[in-house]
Amino acid sequence: MQNETLPVCPRCGKAARQADAAFCPYCGAPMEEQPAQPVPEGAQRLLDEAARQPDPKKKHALLLDAQRQYPDCLEVAQELLFLGRLYERNPRKLDFSVIKCYLWHMYLTPDQFTTEQRAEMRAELFEHPDLKRCQALAPNAEAFTRQYLERLAQEFVRLFLRGSSTYMHSFFGIRFDGRASKTLAAPAAAMLRRIHADVDLPSERREMLYNALYRGYLREMGGDSQWLDAQLREQGLPLGPKP
Repeated sequence: MQNETLPVCPRCGKAARQADAAFCPYCGAPMEEQPAQPVPEGAQRLLDEAARQPDPKKKHALLLDAQRQYPDCLEVAQELLFLGRLYERNPRKLDFSVIKCYLWHMYLTPDQFTTEQRAEMRAELFEHPDLKRCQALAPNAEAFTRQYLERLAQEFVRLFLRGSSTYMHSFFGIRFDGRASKTLAAPAAAMLRRIHADVDLPSERREMLYNALYRGYLREMGGDSQWLDAQLREQGLPLGPKP
């Protein structure tokens, strides 16, 4: 039986050995997540309104209003978390750092950041108050953190790897997006290598980041892991768990 058919542990992100496993054989966590609380009708109305709002500042204001009215609603807290600082965007100044998933850049282009900046970016990934609020509201804080990191990783791959002419080569302006999983395997593997070697993070957090980027990359590539796996094997790096 292949890993893709096995349930994945919501805590450690590893695939179980059996399809009907009740507990993870690696960390002992229950394979079944606790059911999420229903979203209050009023909160859902504000969330829907925010989703339709193209202006990040107005979206942020709507979400803050929703949070004031529904302080215990995870879905509201989660939208604020992923919005990040996008509401600070200045149309006159190009600043990609307001995009939440930009934080992964410390592993793509580490030389662009000082030691202090990288430390701040690590802290924002794991210690931001918006994340802490979500963890407190989530049925399983660790599972939420892993899903949050994976979503950020997929968004990063889509925006800053797949969406970049630096990494997605073109010929006379024509991009061959069908080759993305092969073309982007090298920069993704380089990021994974740097995460694996990041001794400024505890080993558990390194593993979380490593698995999140691996799974986020595969999700964005439609599950095509052959080229990335080949790069990782060549560098003696582990393969992450499949989505």
